[in-house]
Amino acid sequence: MKSSIVLIVITVFLMSCEQRSEESIQVENTTLDNGKYLQIEKTNKETTHIGLLTKHNYGTTHSFKYKVSLKEDEIDWKGKKDQEPKHIIFCKENIYMRYLEKLYVPTQTIDTLTQDTLYGSYFEVKEFFLKNIDERYLNNLFGTQSWAEITFQEYDIAKQKCREYKIPNDEELVVGKITN
Repeated sequence: MKSSIVLIVITVFLMSCEQRSEESIQVENTTLDNGKYLQIEKTNKETTHIGLLTKHNYGTTHSFKYKVSLKEDEIDWKGKKDQEPKHIIFCKENIYMRYLEKLYVPTQTIDTLTQDTLYGSYFEVKEFFLKNIDERYLNNLFGTQSWAEITFQEYDIAKQKCREYKIPNDEELVVGKITN
């Protein structure tokens, strides 16, 4: 019993990893045809996993975050990990945004021969739509400003009534399934 515990502890120690992360920030400023000034900030993060004793590289992962700022309106959208802004619509009363997100999807199937449950996963990129909710008053000193999720239909109606603008990005995400 003691020898198996010692073996487990040694194995865990040998397989232990150190994480090294590097971040870089890119900032792009653009003025749209309607005179709106956008600042797009992208933070890239590379994380490498190195074995403590073996010094073996067990892999590097890449992730990113975006922040879109409308300077004159004092409106920000801060994306979560692996969300990429694609389009923005300015209507008289509202602002709308379309973004893509890379999602982890776990799977579960039954092996018909052995009746074992098999677990797997994949990544899928899906699109989402937002509407800006600005409830600030008195020169934006009081109240709140946030983004609320809306349906494709609501976004499409706004797109038909008002002009849609492309948000500059690195085009890392495309709608569909990613096999990793």
